[in-house]
Amino acid sequence: MGEQSSHHPLIFSLDDALGAVWGGSSLIWQTRNNCLYKDLNFSLAIVKRQWLKWIQDCAALSTSLLFNTQIELGILHCLGVDVHASKHPLVKSCYWELPRIGEIKINTDGAAKGNPGKGGIGCIYRDCNGNVLGTLAKGLRLVSNFIAECEAIIHGVEYAASFGWLIAWIESDFTTAVEAFKTNNIPWTLVAAWENSSKNMRNIRFFTNWREANFSADALPKKGALLHEGVSLYVMGRPDFLKKIEVPMQ
Repeated sequence: MGEQSSHHPLIFSLDDALGAVWGGSSLIWQTRNNCLYKDLNFSLAIVKRQWLKWIQDCAALSTSLLFNTQIELGILHCLGVDVHASKHPLVKSCYWELPRIGEIKINTDGAAKGNPGKGGIGCIYRDCNGNVLGTLAKGLRLVSNFIAECEAIIHGVEYAASFGWLIAWIESDFTTAVEAFKTNNIPWTLVAAWENSSKNMRNIRFFTNWREANFSADALPKKGALLHEGVSLYVMGRPDFLKKIEVPMQ
């Protein structure tokens, strides 16, 4: 039997068997203790069936994918794991678009080393011609990913206002944070900071894009997370470490 096409992924990968392996190891350890300390007899066939049941139960709960290689399918067949075809991946196009004339586009991103963990934010400012006006990286305290993303937007707007860029287009790859600002439903701990940073802005619009069209901003919070809390690194123009940026409409 030849290898099946990887375009038809099946549910359950071998990585998902780790839980079953740990459960099976615990099962063997308990059987060993019962044999040594309780003088109980055991059947190897029964232990094997119990271990297979661990694996099959984990497989039923799995939502991961495998590569459909002949080796993987053969292993799963021997384990008695039922596999079924998943839905085809939906491929969509995404583009980085230029802002309007007179508008500054701020691509933002936030990160936390853990959730929560030491946080950092990053923003990149570009004009209607696609030129990089500046970048911002800033260190945060221990925060969740959501709070880091919200603070990236707040500090991005604050710095824009300080340079007189009062018409801004905020773009992020974190949908929940963008929706929170659109619906005026940001965490109460950030309300005062948001009102203070946006009070002088003439107009702000928000947009969600995929990470593939936000990768330049994605590189900045990693630098921010290395900074102490409250320490900012602002670079006028395009910094040397930003080797690649999004090309409009590509």
